Amino acid sequence: MQSRTSYERWNGLAVVGALLVVGGVGWFVARELQFDPFGAVANAGWPFFVIIPGVILLTSSLIPKPPQGVGLAIAGTIVTAVGTVLLYQQTTGHWASWAYAWALVGPGAAGLGMAVYGLIFRQRDLVLVGARLVAIGAAIFVAGYWFFETVFATGRAPVDLGTWWPIVMVAIGIAALVAGFAGREHGTNDGASPSDAQGGAR
Repeated sequence: MQSRTSYERWNGLAVVGALLVVGGVGWFVARELQFDPFGAVANAGWPFFVIIPGVILLTSSLIPKPPQGVGLAIAGTIVTAVGTVLLYQQTTGHWASWAYAWALVGPGAAGLGMAVYGLIFRQRDLVLVGARLVAIGAAIFVAGYWFFETVFATGRAPVDLGTWWPIVMVAIGIAALVAGFAGREHGTNDGASPSDAQGGAR
């Protein structure tokens, strides 16, 4: 356990060191070429100051021993998604889209990072959980786009909430019940497998 902890600590230091070396060398080369990276990014659009660190985090997630880099992958996709949404909003001026675009950042980007990391390193559980989060984020985004864009365009909700909100509550409740029972059954089956295997071994 102690050797593993030491390995993880030194591995993390190696990642930080590699990033500092690459950054320092890149900055030195840019200075010698009289190239201003901050000015170039600012001219391209200030959201790139958010996107670039996200890409760096994503790249860094491939360095630690799996699955220790999954946190960096999730953080990287979240930061990159925030920067991408900001770039779209800065280009179009459609800042009100945050009313539903947050779903791309919250469950959506986090799940995408988890799923991609799982695919790269063949972590099936990460792929399944990540895909589920992506699906949830996409569903929220589509529903939010339909609802809020209608409100933005007409000034009125697309449905009469006073009439339909009880039905919506019932539908959400049924979905939660189905998900809860399905998850409990899956957990029970997983928990029974080791004991069944031991019983068979005896």
